[in-house]
Amino acid sequence: MKKLALLLTTLLLALGLVYPGGAGQAAAAAAPDYTEIATFVEGSLLISPVKSVLVNGSAYVPVKLAGQIPGFTVAADTTGVTLTGSKGSTKLNKDNSILYKSSNYVAFKTLLKFGAIDGKYAPSAIALFVWSTEDGKNKSNSMLYAISKLPGTMSTVLGKKVYLYGHPGSHWVKSVQYIDDYNQNLVLQNEAGTEWVLDLNEYVDNTMYTATHLQLLQKVYNGTTVWTRNPNMNNSLFKNLEKVTISNFRSNPTNGNLEIIIRRANGQEIPIEIDSAESYVTYLDEILCFQNPRTLFKISDKMWSAIREERAVSGMTMTELLLCWGDPDSIKDNYLVYGNQYVYFHNNKVFSIVSL
Repeated sequence: MKKLALLLTTLLLALGLVYPGGAGQAAAAAAPDYTEIATFVEGSLLISPVKSVLVNGSAYVPVKLAGQIPGFTVAADTTGVTLTGSKGSTKLNKDNSILYKSSNYVAFKTLLKFGAIDGKYAPSAIALFVWSTEDGKNKSNSMLYAISKLPGTMSTVLGKKVYLYGHPGSHWVKSVQYIDDYNQNLVLQNEAGTEWVLDLNEYVDNTMYTATHLQLLQKVYNGTTVWTRNPNMNNSLFKNLEKVTISNFRSNPTNGNLEIIIRRANGQEIPIEIDSAESYVTYLDEILCFQNPRTLFKISDKMWSAIREERAVSGMTMTELLLCWGDPDSIKDNYLVYGNQYVYFHNNKVFSIVSL
C-alpha cells in the first residue's frame, strides 16, 4: 500500500510548472482557491459530474446536489433560485452562494442553517460528509474512522473517479471497509454501475491514479516539445533523441494502465506505458529530454550524428556518452561498463571502447 500512497502525491510536485513566477504568481495567490471535493450523504457517495468545492476554506455544494440532501428542495424562477429546508427558505445571493464552472453552489453553512442536518469536512479525504439521521451519522463516522487507518495519502481517493493498473475503465471509490488495524478494502463502482471490492493487500500491482491526476498531467505536459531518450526506453520505436511532441495521456482501454501518447513529426502517435514502479514526473524525466540536448550541451555535428545512431565513439564527453548509451551497468576508477563493453576515459573524454 505504500506505493499507492506515493503515486498519489508525486504529481503534485508538477504544479509548479503550471504557474509562472513573479507578478503572475502573486495574482494567482490573491484569486479564490477552488478545490473540488467529494460529497457523501448518509454515508453514501453522490456520484455526479458536478462536485462540491472548497473555496478559501469554506465548503459549497452544487445546487443540483443540494436537492438530493434529505429535507431540501430547490426551485428556480425568473427571480432566482430558492432553497427550502425544514427550518425555512432563502434566496441564493452573493452572500450565501457562488458561481463555479457556470453552476450555482450554495454554502454548506447555509444548508446547516436552514435544514435539519449536520456534517463534517474531512480534509484527509478531501470530502464532505452530510447526515440527517442517527444511522447516517453512524455510517459517516464509521467511514471516517476507516479512513483514518489508511496509510499516507491513500484516503484522498475516497469519493474520486480513479483508474487502476490491471483494471480497464474508470471506477468510483465509494467507501472504505475497515477490517483491522492493518487491513482495509476499497469498495468501488465501475462504469456499468457494478460494485466490487478491491482488497488492498491482495492487489499485487497496487497502482492507482485519479482522474484529477490524469487531467493535471494533460494540463502540464500536453503540447510540450521533447526529445526521446532511447537508452531509457524498452523497445523504443523512435530514433535516439528524436524531436517529438507530447500529445496526450490516457488510461489504456484494455488494461487501465497509464500511458503517454507521443506524436512524431509525421503525425504518427505512439503510446508508451508509464512505469508503475516510479513517480510520474521521475519516469518522464528518464525517458524524455525537456530541453534540446544538442543546444544545451553544444554538441558537434559529428558527435550528434553518433549519439542519434546510439554509437559510442572516441572523443565523446561523459555527457555525450550518457545521451548515447544511458547509465552504465557499473562504474570503475577510469572506465564504465555497459554489458560486455568497457569504455575507458582520458582527460574526461572517451579514449577507447573494448568489447570482451
